[in-house]
Amino acid sequence: MTQHDIRTAARSRDAVLSRDSGMAKVTALSWRAGAAGVVAAGLLTFALGHHAAASDVPAGHQGSIQIPAQPPGQAAGSGQVTSGAS
Repeated sequence: MTQHDIRTAARSRDAVLSRDSGMAKVTALSWRAGAAGVVAAGLLTFALGHHAAASDVPAGHQGSIQIPAQPPGQAAGSGQVTSGAS
């Protein structure tokens, strides 16, 4: 192997090691950011979910949509709608 090839191989090896080191740092930073996001979401859930006003449920209300027993009646009028034009 010539001297030129040895130097090129050494630089190539250093570049791979540098890239691997950089990827390890990015991976660690990504995991930390993800963990911080999970913690922040948990804190917000706890803070907003255990608020006194958020837990007050009116009597007879079960937290669901109330459907009326009868459909709405027919509206009075001719049924023709105009949008501002005569």
